[in-house]
Amino acid sequence: MPRLQKVFKKRKGKYYPRKNTINSKVSTTDCKLNAQAEHAHDSKQSCAKEKKIPDLNESFSSFGDSVGILNAIMNLNILAFVFKNEVHCKMCNSGLDMQVLKGKSGLAITFVLKCFACPYRVEFSSSNFHEGTQIATINTRFVYAMRSIGKGAEAGRMFCGVMNLPQPPTRFAPYGKRILNAAKLVYEDSIQNAAKEAICENEGNKNIAVAVDGTWQKRGYTSLNGVVTVTSIDTGKVIDVDILSKYCACKNLPFHEKDCKRNYVGSSGAMEIQGDGDCKAFDAVKKKNIYGNEYPIEKLECIGHVMKRMGTRLRRLKAQLKGQILSDGKCLSGKNRLTEHEIDNLQSYYGSAIRRNHSSVQNMRQAIWAIFLHKLSTDEYPQHGFCPIGEDSWCGFKKAEASGKSYKHKNSLPVAVVEAMRPIFRDLSHPDLLKKCLHGKTQNPNESFHNVVWSRVPKATFVQIETLSLGVYDAVCSFNDGNVSKLKMLQKMGVEPGEFSVSAMKLLDRERLMKAIYAFSGRSKKIRKDKKKKKKERRR
Repeated sequence: MPRLQKVFKKRKGKYYPRKNTINSKVSTTDCKLNAQAEHAHDSKQSCAKEKKIPDLNESFSSFGDSVGILNAIMNLNILAFVFKNEVHCKMCNSGLDMQVLKGKSGLAITFVLKCFACPYRVEFSSSNFHEGTQIATINTRFVYAMRSIGKGAEAGRMFCGVMNLPQPPTRFAPYGKRILNAAKLVYEDSIQNAAKEAICENEGNKNIAVAVDGTWQKRGYTSLNGVVTVTSIDTGKVIDVDILSKYCACKNLPFHEKDCKRNYVGSSGAMEIQGDGDCKAFDAVKKKNIYGNEYPIEKLECIGHVMKRMGTRLRRLKAQLKGQILSDGKCLSGKNRLTEHEIDNLQSYYGSAIRRNHSSVQNMRQAIWAIFLHKLSTDEYPQHGFCPIGEDSWCGFKKAEASGKSYKHKNSLPVAVVEAMRPIFRDLSHPDLLKKCLHGKTQNPNESFHNVVWSRVPKATFVQIETLSLGVYDAVCSFNDGNVSKLKMLQKMGVEPGEFSVSAMKLLDRERLMKAIYAFSGRSKKIRKDKKKKKKERRR
């Protein structure tokens, strides 16, 4: 006989009451972050972002006073209904009529409450104002938010239009100056702290190693704006920037204005000589003798750039000998000879030889020539004297020899092909070049910082130097210290960040750190390596 009433069984397991959405996200992120951080520390290594932001809770601890300060978007008809039916006049106990005054204060709205029965009237604004001005803080926040995501006034108007909000300020310039001044103050503190940290890492010696690189807003050599970045080799933080612009707003006037923002005259290609790390720039800086004889300037090489020289030289050799016959009666390129896939491999092997042996020039040279002889080896004439020994060796011959197994050479190149590459190996294993790679570092922090800059100042849109400077200062602070710098900028402008701002910036920093730790892990590196290998195989 069927049951007359449905019986609900009690669920097994534990019940966890629902928490606040933001706090639950942060706590979940904390668990993942702590687990991954412990794994990174167990291996006695840490990623660059983990070194920059060692303790998030401490960096955000000074913003506890912002709790309770909230901004919200709401339907004003609901608010008007509440005033009419739920709030009463303090003089006659009647309902209140709410009116909205449309002014020219951007996102700041003026409300007027009038009693239905008596003359009682009160007027207030939806936003605070900067002290001694008529500039609403909500407009400052909005302009800074749009600049932080690389957007301007037109995008702001579209956003407000879709969200049914009052139109924002038509001109961002007055707000931009206020934000720029605050960003510059926070930026100066950031680079000073970064410089002190770099000196401390160098045991108090001010003669520190830096990586200098330049970037243009527009690709090519016709850009009007450029940025030169100096990062510490030891910490990876930005310790100085130089913002260059050759745009002259008064070029059509009969005279040159004194307050013209142009600070560079010359070709766009020569901007890098102003501070970039290439040979031309180094020679120019050395000739000026800026630091005197007390601190002589020595040029170091980026390992990543040196590694690419192997690929560049081999491709140039391939182009020069195209159609020419070698001593074995065949061309340099072709099947089982110097192909693009083989060039990529040789470039990768060359870079690994430098990275694994950057403590000794002699070890680097030996590892580089081990690649050359390894490609020259055959079953009849094995030449693996320079290859590392042991079962964990990258050399298959030495690995098989250590385990007592037989080995058959499969990846060797013809003698004629290898001999054609000998001058390249000789040049790229020269001690003078390898001495400049003993630091074992790259210019990757510079390239990473450039990406942060151009996410705030898009390359597709030309901007004047004020907007470029704001983007660079904001990028430096975020790159060095994380998103807590945005809260510092708001405070410098006299704007209290607020509870949602503190929670959001902290959460963004946690996610950024968690992604960096995962990308630094061995599992992530293996996945990327396998993807790269499959991609190369598809090209073949």
